Amino acid sequence: MIASHAHRFVFLKTRKTAGTSVEIALSRVCGPDDIITEISPEDEALRQERGGRAPQNFSSPPLPRKAYNHMGAKAAREVVGPDVWRDYFTFAIERNPWDAVVSLYFWKYKDLPELPDFEHYVNQIWIEQLANNRRMYRIRGELALDRVLRYESLDAELQEVWDQLSLPGSPDLPRAKGQARPAGHYRDLYTPASRDRVADVFADTIETFGYEF
Repeated sequence: MIASHAHRFVFLKTRKTAGTSVEIALSRVCGPDDIITEISPEDEALRQERGGRAPQNFSSPPLPRKAYNHMGAKAAREVVGPDVWRDYFTFAIERNPWDAVVSLYFWKYKDLPELPDFEHYVNQIWIEQLANNRRMYRIRGELALDRVLRYESLDAELQEVWDQLSLPGSPDLPRAKGQARPAGHYRDLYTPASRDRVADVFADTIETFGYEF
């Protein structure tokens, strides 16, 4: 999560949507009073290398509650307060669920010498937890942010946000956490059964954003 008083925006970080890369880019334009939550030590090193601000102003007190990575919209609203939430530009990112599930698969098991069976993985709780991305941009089931960017066109859409907010420089996204997945199309891993399992778990996301397999 990043809440910038300097530039009047709140960014909420969904999972497996290049959120860490976007946080690193945004932290480069933040001021000393902005809220920046912690990421992994490896990613913090990349953030420092790219000239971003380190985590700051995320503790409680003085905040009503501690701000943290992957914070949902309802909790984030409590942290920044209703006036900031109403007046600032709020945004997050969403991704084709079938693609996101594959991304999580390779990331989760990146340190194993052999990947587990994909069909078995799709039937575990992990993808249901991934579907909780919707909590990052919904409150009581309703879209609660000004914009949800699409991962599939992230460079262009983030540039639009950059321009809208008159942020200095350009996004210049680093490639954080992008080394675990090999080349190939996500469809190659699916059977009809695993495809349908993802369709069921992510039904509201697919409907809301019009994603197709």
